[in-house]
Amino acid sequence: MIRVAVVGLGWWGRQLVTSLEGSEVVDVTDAVEPRISDAESFAVEHDIGLHGSLEEVLSSDDIDGVLIATPHKLHEQQVIASAEAGKHVFCEKPLALDAEAARRMIAACSERELTLGIGHERRYEGAMEAMAAMSSSGELGELLHLECNWSHDLFAQADTGESWRRDPTQAPAGTLTALGVHITDYFQSVAGRVAEVRAVTAHRSAKFSGDDVIVVQMQFVSGVTGVLTNLASSPFYSRISVFGDEGWVEAREWSNVDVPEPALLTWQGPDREIRTRTFASSNTVQANVEAWALAALGRGEYRFSNEQLLHNIEILEAIVDSAASGNSVTVAR
Repeated sequence: MIRVAVVGLGWWGRQLVTSLEGSEVVDVTDAVEPRISDAESFAVEHDIGLHGSLEEVLSSDDIDGVLIATPHKLHEQQVIASAEAGKHVFCEKPLALDAEAARRMIAACSERELTLGIGHERRYEGAMEAMAAMSSSGELGELLHLECNWSHDLFAQADTGESWRRDPTQAPAGTLTALGVHITDYFQSVAGRVAEVRAVTAHRSAKFSGDDVIVVQMQFVSGVTGVLTNLASSPFYSRISVFGDEGWVEAREWSNVDVPEPALLTWQGPDREIRTRTFASSNTVQANVEAWALAALGRGEYRFSNEQLLHNIEILEAIVDSAASGNSVTVAR
């Protein structure tokens, strides 16, 4: 069992706490929230110690690791401070907002032989795992193209109390940091490194205060192409597809990860028969955090390599640059 503190008890920090209840691998014993009065009742309800600063938990020998769920601009300083205190670190996405920061964060952990985790739980969804397996096994033949439209108006519908989610300095290029980085991570896990991106953003709806549309074209080093679309003012829609010269596969969902509804996988091979399979909802947040914890305990290998952690931020940085300039941008090598 690894003992952890959740840093930040906003909307998603509380999701982390509740998702890990009953875990036999991760024990959430403490939490950090500067606005203590806002979190006291939640901490009491979930029987966790509450602290007003990160330093309080980093100085404790009773804490083995931290789960960081704070505004994006705080990630670098908090990850490095945690690593310097000898704590394993799980950081919510995006890991950083630029590649140089990501390199420093990864180095701080790797130099101390600490495990760095990332909040990309979509890799643990049953339909997404099946789609990745079909892609890597050769069942689809030569990979040709990837597509995704993952959109929802969660942040447009209500005030979450976390205005930083709409701050263009912390959440650039529309909903790229809220939605898109999950998909760029999944795309690279299927098709490898991205060579070049071209991104377009637009502000279309008064429901969302900033750019609510982002469309990204991607060229992978392998020659595979990809298209990613995120809309911040449309009702929930999720479709992810992989195309090969022997078949295609598509995953559809009808709700966000915090709503337990099934996903539908549809695929077609050379025989032209269309097949479907339903995947029940599962606790993917717990699966991801537990995999990180087991790796930290030396009992398994984490699904995300440091190279992938860095490359996803290189992709993010290139998309932001492309959206700002209107030009294609080469992803850092």
